[in-house]
Amino acid sequence: MQRSVARTTYGEGPEAEMSRKRADYFAAGTVVVWDVDLVGDDVVRVHRAHDPLNPTIYRRGELAEAEPAVPGWTMPVDDVFAW
Repeated sequence: MQRSVARTTYGEGPEAEMSRKRADYFAAGTVVVWDVDLVGDDVVRVHRAHDPLNPTIYRRGELAEAEPAVPGWTMPVDDVFAW
């Protein structure tokens, strides 16, 4: 399910740095990068190498996934924030 893109809560500078890091990961062959928002809304943004600027966003109560890197695997977003 494609979710709408939410603004990050990290701020402009940190988000630019995270974007550069994701670009480096994708250039190195990484297929999927999770961005777990610990600062604002409890969301997981799943960025994919084929469309890195349009992450799928999962919220509490939903199952996040890592397709196509880990086919069939899911994790409840609530579990990500259970610590």
